[in-house]
Amino acid sequence: MARQISRGENKHRVVGNLSALQGSRFFAKEQNVVNLGSAAREGKILNRENFVAIAAARASKNSDFKNFISFCGGSSCALRRENFKGKNLRSGASSCVCHADGGPLNFNGENSAANPSAPKNPHRKALILSDGRKGHENQSIAFCELRGLEFCICRIAYANKFLKLCSYVLDFLGLYFKIFKCDLGGSGTAADPKNGSNLNSSALNSSASQNSANLDAPADRNLNFADFDLFVGAGSTTYYALKFYARRYAKPSIALMYPKGYRKDFSVIIAGAHDRPKPRANLKISPVSLSFSRPQGLYRPQRKAVGFIIGGPNSCFEMGDEILKQIEGVRAQFADWEFALTTSPRTPRATESALEKLSWDYSVIYSREPVNPIGDFLAQCEWVFISEDSVSMISEAVSNGSASVAILSLKRKVAHNKFNDFISALVSTGHARRYSEGVKPKKTAKYNLKAFVREIKI
Repeated sequence: MARQISRGENKHRVVGNLSALQGSRFFAKEQNVVNLGSAAREGKILNRENFVAIAAARASKNSDFKNFISFCGGSSCALRRENFKGKNLRSGASSCVCHADGGPLNFNGENSAANPSAPKNPHRKALILSDGRKGHENQSIAFCELRGLEFCICRIAYANKFLKLCSYVLDFLGLYFKIFKCDLGGSGTAADPKNGSNLNSSALNSSASQNSANLDAPADRNLNFADFDLFVGAGSTTYYALKFYARRYAKPSIALMYPKGYRKDFSVIIAGAHDRPKPRANLKISPVSLSFSRPQGLYRPQRKAVGFIIGGPNSCFEMGDEILKQIEGVRAQFADWEFALTTSPRTPRATESALEKLSWDYSVIYSREPVNPIGDFLAQCEWVFISEDSVSMISEAVSNGSASVAILSLKRKVAHNKFNDFISALVSTGHARRYSEGVKPKKTAKYNLKAFVREIKI
């Protein structure tokens, strides 16, 4: 009996051990299945990415283009053609001090997982891509100011004209490489974590940073492109870079002015009606160019005042004695008022010399004193008279301050140009008047540009 019990216990022990062994083997197999499934999923993702890259390479049979892709295919230039919709690519921790409304703003990066939750208040910080042209850059700044966004300014440049020409071709093909340089000045860096490269930073939004041309200076602070909520740009030099960064970081792209030559697949395009853009779902048409103006404290009249804002010749107009005769006519009509004058970078020296001979309560001859008192004129004067050669100056005048706006005519090089439609539309809506049609005592209205910009859904 004792021997049978002993045999039974041994048998149960062996069976138990075998069961445990089989259970552990089953668990190992189950784990292997899980691991293999995970590996298979990762393999599919890698295969899908490789398939996209191979398909993109096979799509072009031109050997020169293949050589170009090979040249750009280093660590600082990655092929991107996948769909970024729904992805969150914010990564890394960084900090940078940027400026808006004249004060410092601390852009602190955040340590986060690879796919953190979306911010509760999106589109708060914008990176402006600038081609260095003041008129274009000011439109981007105006968009941010009117929208209530913090912003930094980043200078975009191509090493040569060939690379810019390539940007049109690559955009047409839907291929995006970093074939441009990006500069934020000389006292810090902006890190592009996906390229593994550092880009220069500075005391942002200052005249020093905006005039900087150094694209390769070392720096001591980091700013991640992923920390911005949207990218804004105006001018042909910025459009390809705008798409590059917007796609790379899955953020909205805002193109200002009509992007001729490039595909119109930006998140939002804001174009002037005078450019006659074709209607699109993502296109918002404004009767004026974007502008934002505030007084600088340069001019404070002692009585009622009239301001004169004089531009210069361009492809559509000449400037000669006709502008001087109109100015003298205005001064005679408002004889008891103060007179303030500002010229512009395009004003001919001969015109500036003739204007200097007149008496002024305040004057800026831009060739000698490059300051901008237009914000003061619009806030302090009852009327401003502007030469018809500048869409940006007229747009600023009809959208800012309280001064009524009248347009001074110039000698035309062609019978009809885009300025005709632009000014005629403003006159028809009561936002401006032509001096030749008489101005006194009729006032003009202001176009609510802030309402237009803030109603745009991004």
